[in-house]
Amino acid sequence: MMHQQAFQPTQAFAEFIPGQNFLTTTPQLQAQIGAYNDPFMTQSALHGLSTASVQVNPYAQTNAEAAAPQFYQDASSYKYPLNYHLYTPIGPQRANILPYQRTAADFFIPDDLREDLQRKSEAALQSFANSTLPQTVEYFHSLVALDTGQQKGAATFGYSSWVYKATSYRDGRIYALRRLEGFKLSNAHAIRSIQAWKRIISANLVQVHDAFTGRWFGDSSLVVVTDYHPRSQTLAEKYFAPGRNVRLPSQHIEESELWAYLVQLANVLKTIHEAGLAAQTITPSKILVTSKGRIRLNGCGIFDILNFEQRQAPHELQRNDLTSLGRLVLSIAARSINANANTTRSLEQVGKTYGERLKTCLQRLVLQTSATPGDQSGQSGEFTVQSLLTNIADKVMSTLDSAFEENDQTTAVLMRELENGRLVRLLAKLNIILERPDTSSTPIASNNPALLNQPGSAWSETGERYYLKLFRDYVFHQVDHEGRPVLDLGHIITCLNKLDAGIEEKIQLVSRDEQHVCVVSYKEVKRGFESAWQEIHKAGNPTRK
Repeated sequence: MMHQQAFQPTQAFAEFIPGQNFLTTTPQLQAQIGAYNDPFMTQSALHGLSTASVQVNPYAQTNAEAAAPQFYQDASSYKYPLNYHLYTPIGPQRANILPYQRTAADFFIPDDLREDLQRKSEAALQSFANSTLPQTVEYFHSLVALDTGQQKGAATFGYSSWVYKATSYRDGRIYALRRLEGFKLSNAHAIRSIQAWKRIISANLVQVHDAFTGRWFGDSSLVVVTDYHPRSQTLAEKYFAPGRNVRLPSQHIEESELWAYLVQLANVLKTIHEAGLAAQTITPSKILVTSKGRIRLNGCGIFDILNFEQRQAPHELQRNDLTSLGRLVLSIAARSINANANTTRSLEQVGKTYGERLKTCLQRLVLQTSATPGDQSGQSGEFTVQSLLTNIADKVMSTLDSAFEENDQTTAVLMRELENGRLVRLLAKLNIILERPDTSSTPIASNNPALLNQPGSAWSETGERYYLKLFRDYVFHQVDHEGRPVLDLGHIITCLNKLDAGIEEKIQLVSRDEQHVCVVSYKEVKRGFESAWQEIHKAGNPTRK
């Protein structure tokens, strides 16, 4: 009687019929769903479920009548950002745990790093189906414009410049294409100058791969192919974006960050100058911030094509690179894009905010003065990138030490994923073995002798394979004393690791009908697991007898 009184429905439950709007009469549930801001469960999406008579094509790009419940991304428009909170849980971590205890977060990469990689992967796979861009450009396809503004960038190269990402037919990788609109090639040797840049490899350089001209965009355009770094931003966007008030105290730039920029750019200039070339693109709009504290020089090799017939001497261009480097860091330190209009005043401001060492280094770069008594090199000759690196050798070592620390952290994160990859391979083999369909009993088996050798469901239920099935239930299908599922990630990972190691520890495996009990060790389970896998591998390889 007590159970009957406890369950007294206040209203009759209607039978569920596909196509009915079964959530419109439940405002409390709708409010709960709306709190998580799930795009698949909005009011318009739930209302769209009532279109039972509409034939929905889930692979169509748009559907005017039933486009609300879109389980496939609409490629005609870019939905951004995704709901990363649905699969990157961020919560308090327990600190008062014993040394041998682990939390679930210890088995995976950190949430912030995973989210950053997922966002980069999303940006790399972004595509537009109804784009007006050319279908192909040379050996590239699936072009996507990366310029967020509507204005043409013509300040640096003198031509209207556009940037796209595209996929190569040759290797399937994604590259960045920089297009210079209206460029007409007058000398065939000019385009060949890009070959020297293809051999320049540096950790702080956006690698150049190719350059060609064509009329894919309806005009004569120069296209330069470089590496694509998703979700990167330029120094101009980071520090001098329109509307950004960089003079706020919260926008103060640390001196260590300025030295890191100076060291990284000096590193790439050293590689370029040693090859007898000059960058000519040391400007805020051509330096990409690809990750935290990591910058790369972009747009190299373009001026060598544009100014092929009026090119200057290499040593003059290299001297201009050093001057541009000093002006760049000076403008960031002074927090003004126009800091070079009054160099003396900007240097005084830098001297008040930062150390005298940084001011002296920038003064020598911008003004190209002789060595001062404070320089460590003691050289009074021409100022080159080698002498610059000699003067700031201690800052170079600090940057190198930071890179080593970051490498150690990355290696530690990769070690977590290394263990996860081993368990994934183990799970894949286990699921291939268990509950295989019985292909040997089909009518076509007599006509195909190869099917007679394939293991079937009877094979996976007998012998050593039987307690593999019980082991699967022991690991993944455990319940408590009240019959509720046990969701213990630690138990799952521990059991799989013990199986992979094949230890002597014994476990008790119970059948689903609770009529059979098997006491086996992990070593015996592993022996049966490897034996079953070898049988399947032999049956799946027709060359083996």
